[in-house]
Amino acid sequence: MSKLAWRVPGGDELFRDVSFSVGNGDRVALVGANGAGKSTLLGIVVGDVTASAGTVSVDGQIGVMHQLVGTADHAARDVRELLLSIAPARIRAAAARLGEAEQVLDTDPMRYADALSAWGDAGGYEQEVLWDECVQRAVGESFDDVADRPLRTFSGGEQKRLALEALLRSEFDILVLDEPDNFLDVPAKRWLEQQLVATQKTVMFISHDRELLAAVATKIVTIEAGGKHVDHRLQFGTRNIFEGSVPCRPGNDRARTRCIEGALQGITN
Repeated sequence: MSKLAWRVPGGDELFRDVSFSVGNGDRVALVGANGAGKSTLLGIVVGDVTASAGTVSVDGQIGVMHQLVGTADHAARDVRELLLSIAPARIRAAAARLGEAEQVLDTDPMRYADALSAWGDAGGYEQEVLWDECVQRAVGESFDDVADRPLRTFSGGEQKRLALEALLRSEFDILVLDEPDNFLDVPAKRWLEQQLVATQKTVMFISHDRELLAAVATKIVTIEAGGKHVDHRLQFGTRNIFEGSVPCRPGNDRARTRCIEGALQGITN
């Protein structure tokens, strides 16, 4: 990311001159006060929002979990739609084609046959196997049993867990997660910490949970009031990550937590 800026249409500039890099396997946390522009910045990274200035270069496939997952405002109505919303583009396209063909099955069976073949060619059946594994891990039932079940019958935490299970086991190289720990209970948060630390994927995420940040982040980008940002690399070794900090040494959890606290100093959640 180089010199990114974004201005509210017809209004004030939210942030400017935001530049930082994310390496392969990094786990980068965006932190800052509510309204500072964290979600907007993630939106620019994934292409949902157009920057006022600056450039973003991405090498790899991006999987996204939006903040609305787990809330009544999410567009998905059932489990199948939720999992499709975070699936690779070719799977979404093949599913849409299949759904349209099902509507005219009685009058155009060949269209349905072609769409079914395209679903297989896109890897749809393999995707269903993956979804079955994810659903069983998240809620203890099979995908076939819950695919058409309304999301409102699941808790926000269960919906988050479904999405996270699918993304963590996906083909995406990069995960962009907007407050993935929202609605999760304590055991689920510990599970999320373990999964993010273990994954080989590159991860950018927003969280206000200091324990999650301390356990997971290898780098923190702090979006400050007035559009400024500070880039903190959590170095493992004897060099401080910023002036006045304590070293973040391997296995030194207490020191690592103090590093995180230093990076978050002055931030109001």
